[in-house]
Amino acid sequence: KENPTYNPFRESEHAFCDATIEEKNKMIKSNPVGCFLHKEIIMTKRKNELSFMNIIMCLLVIFIHIASWTLPSLAKDSAKYVALLVPWRLSAFVVQGFLFLSGIKLFSSKKPFSYPKFMWGRVKGIYLPYLLWIAVYYAYFIYIGWYKFSLSDTAEYILLGTLCSHFYYVVIAMQFYLLMPLFLWLVKRVNGLLLTAVAVAVTAFVKAFVHFQYDDRVFFTYLCYFVCGAVVGRNYEKVTAAVKRYAALIFSAFLILGATDAYLTYRQMVLGAYYRYFEVLHLAYCIAAIFSLFAISLFIFENRALPRFLALVDKSTYGIYLSHILFIYIANDYIYRLGISDMLAVFVFRGVFTYTVTFALCFGYTLVKEKINAKVK
Repeated sequence: KENPTYNPFRESEHAFCDATIEEKNKMIKSNPVGCFLHKEIIMTKRKNELSFMNIIMCLLVIFIHIASWTLPSLAKDSAKYVALLVPWRLSAFVVQGFLFLSGIKLFSSKKPFSYPKFMWGRVKGIYLPYLLWIAVYYAYFIYIGWYKFSLSDTAEYILLGTLCSHFYYVVIAMQFYLLMPLFLWLVKRVNGLLLTAVAVAVTAFVKAFVHFQYDDRVFFTYLCYFVCGAVVGRNYEKVTAAVKRYAALIFSAFLILGATDAYLTYRQMVLGAYYRYFEVLHLAYCIAAIFSLFAISLFIFENRALPRFLALVDKSTYGIYLSHILFIYIANDYIYRLGISDMLAVFVFRGVFTYTVTFALCFGYTLVKEKINAKVK
């Protein structure tokens, strides 16, 4: 009463932020109002380490597509080409990582599973935004004269995700969701290590020997990542403890496989060499890269609250993923209109424009949506 601006919970702010998840839960139960006043952090049901991992992979997927537009414009024997080629290739584990995260989140849930309710949630949260963005991209491509409207083509774009390069992820993810009862049955009844080993073997076999049109849009091409995530989600506490214990070994595997992958990529893309089982090696690299990022995320955010800004970015990542290539196309149009020809300037402009506009719009949409939902509640 003597000091109306005094916040009795401000003094415990640092203790709350530095507390473990279990300690935070006890604090919230004992004093829910006080904990709610910590507005600079956000406590959600999401595991903060997974949210951080999701954000990093979202940043990388945009980089991959920005670099993909720049690489063909560079001479293959130039240092610039190699300098961009290596990080481009080593970033190519993010779609696999998204499937891994999806497996963790779905299989770490303690809620009773209802297939109709689950599928409706996937359709509402994943497939309907996908259909919306297909319509947006298609309208834009028609507007600039690339395509003419066709119902048969539209059906193909929707079913196969061929309208734009990144839409294939949704096609693959929906296949895993449709088969969710099967994976639930397998994870409950089969030893986790055995199931993971079989999934890795199947994926490696498919990568090495099974090739057909649209083979990158069939779920078994990415089977090991989703299954591995499912096993991790089912045994989350044990796996996270093991990941932290063997972090040095995981990082070593990442460095060795990454160096090998980068070297063979250079030989294949620059020198014209061919390696039949190169994608099998890349599979091993992707697993090492995913677990390395998982370990880093655990060390940073496992027992720490996620800042509100990052939590909102995390919630915006799916929209960012779906929309960002549209803004690359728009950036390319500006590059043409402004007459920018220097490759470095083109790369920088394309990157700054795409990151800024995509994040600003998607983050703004999420922020407004959160405020509206808070008022409705």
